[in-house]
Amino acid sequence: MNAQERFAAARLWAAARAPYLTSALFALTPLIDPAASPRLPSDENWNVHLNPGSTADTPVPELGWWLLHQVGHLLRDHHTRAEPYRDQTLRWDRAADAEINDDLEGAPAEAVSPDALGLPEGLLAERYADLLDLIDVPDHLVACGRAPFTGPSVMTALERELLTRAVAAEIDARGTAPAGWRRWAETTLRPEVDWRTLLAALVRRGLTQAAGRVDFSYRRPSRRAPSAPGIVLPALVRPLLRVHVIVDTSGSIADDTLSRALGELNGILRATGNRRVDVTCCDAAAHPVQRVRDLAQVELVGGGGTDLRPGFEAAARADVVIVLTDGDTPWPERRPRPYTMICLFDGGAAPEWASSVRIRRDAA
Repeated sequence: MNAQERFAAARLWAAARAPYLTSALFALTPLIDPAASPRLPSDENWNVHLNPGSTADTPVPELGWWLLHQVGHLLRDHHTRAEPYRDQTLRWDRAADAEINDDLEGAPAEAVSPDALGLPEGLLAERYADLLDLIDVPDHLVACGRAPFTGPSVMTALERELLTRAVAAEIDARGTAPAGWRRWAETTLRPEVDWRTLLAALVRRGLTQAAGRVDFSYRRPSRRAPSAPGIVLPALVRPLLRVHVIVDTSGSIADDTLSRALGELNGILRATGNRRVDVTCCDAAAHPVQRVRDLAQVELVGGGGTDLRPGFEAAARADVVIVLTDGDTPWPERRPRPYTMICLFDGGAAPEWASSVRIRRDAA
């Protein structure tokens, strides 16, 4: 078989091995390139560069493995993500290979993988790039390398984006792909907004919404003239916002996780200019309210079961209530009067009447 025929056979082998990547494999365009390495390097336009000599001499399963590898680079947008490492090409190539190859069985002996490097599996290339600074890479491990040049583009940028989402949807629907591909599909289809950004937006929304609540007060007479003499009209006033933080201190949540989340929340509240904060630690019961000017002053007390309803009762007079919990609790049956935002750790769910943000423990 010549190089083109062997490429076609290798693509069929790869599609049978990883059917969830079939659409991506058949979107590849073979490009004859005598300067290409035997590892079928790809370029950002979804061209695979075939060296006619080495391709014709390489067994079909090995070529198929490299096609799966190159599809991994393209779907995970490694060409774009490589930009910050333009002066560290080899380091990035090794890191990108490590991200892909922990999901590919039957790797050639020279392929870079987390196992071969003695590094943890399941990390992103950027993290592997950091770790590669700390280790000596064995001489026999060789990154797949770059294509010598960028070939013509058969697909538009929009078509490539649609193809990427279609492959992610296929992986998500099958549910049988390796863990790394399932994580990639989840991120592609349901990108996770950084929880700190979302938390800041929700806090500001709550403070803005609560600040719009005004009431009448006779402490400051209205400037409007009364319709009859002797009558004093009340003026509209905007009271100081009362923020109440309910902290779930049941045994299921680690103190260090709560402390870091409280620190982040403290910075947001200070940035908005609000310095009046009441805090209630709550496990199966509400502990005494702590009025603090800095959330670092909060003493976390508790450690029993979980029922946050007493905490909501303690916070009934607040304008904004922020709850830090894993969600494993009974919720009030009715929507509380204050604007309520729930920060969820791990699993669990917030009630429909509250805004919520999910905080990963490893990112808190």
